[in-house]
Amino acid sequence: MRSIKLTARDGVSIQDVEASSRARHELKYLVSYHEYLVLRNRLKFVLQQDSHSMDDHGYNVRSLYFDDMDDSAMFSKQAGLLNRKKIRIRIYNCSDQIIKLEKKSRFNNMIKKEAIQISRLEYDAMITNNIEFLRDAGTETALMFYYEFKQALLRPKVVVDYTREAYMLPYMGIRITFDKMLRAGTRTDIFDTDQILVKAMEEHLMIMEVKYDLFLPDYLASLLQEVSRGKLSLSKYVMCRELNPAWF
Repeated sequence: MRSIKLTARDGVSIQDVEASSRARHELKYLVSYHEYLVLRNRLKFVLQQDSHSMDDHGYNVRSLYFDDMDDSAMFSKQAGLLNRKKIRIRIYNCSDQIIKLEKKSRFNNMIKKEAIQISRLEYDAMITNNIEFLRDAGTETALMFYYEFKQALLRPKVVVDYTREAYMLPYMGIRITFDKMLRAGTRTDIFDTDQILVKAMEEHLMIMEVKYDLFLPDYLASLLQEVSRGKLSLSKYVMCRELNPAWF
């Protein structure tokens, strides 16, 4: 792949998105299609659907995950470590209008996200291992990403693709999502038109994620108790990496 080098005259379009996001609770559940229908019908009465949704089924999320040469992010999850982190680039509905570079840190059941928005030109530079623009961007968050990539020698590992149906209660910081049709890409460019996507989870199953700031209201907490499998430790990144290690 041709190396792309950004210079000062190219400009830097980086914007801090969640530079100082506070830690939140995150719970994950594996639900069946039947459970999804029941939960979805109940949630629609008390939560509003995310504005990013294209229709009732939600919107597409596609992420490119990075890891070091030892696959530390993958193995820390497999080993069940309570404190771990992942770095990814994320887009929505296969558009380059919003491209986020994100770091997601987990401390047991608490998560924290730090993110910046980058341009398509900056994305193209990153996948050719040119990250100097992060150092020159002039924000603390961009500089943090620069050192993460430099110190760990992070490289693209896998594209993770799914449909997300999201419901929220903004004034309480509550967000519940259903991630469906999880697939892994066999190429490490989220904009590759020849990308081949391979099923990484059975179609009758989906991942429900529950995020909240302080507490869940009783009517939502009792609803979660009806999920047959209970709370689980799940990682879409690891599920896609484990699909066929020879690809990665």
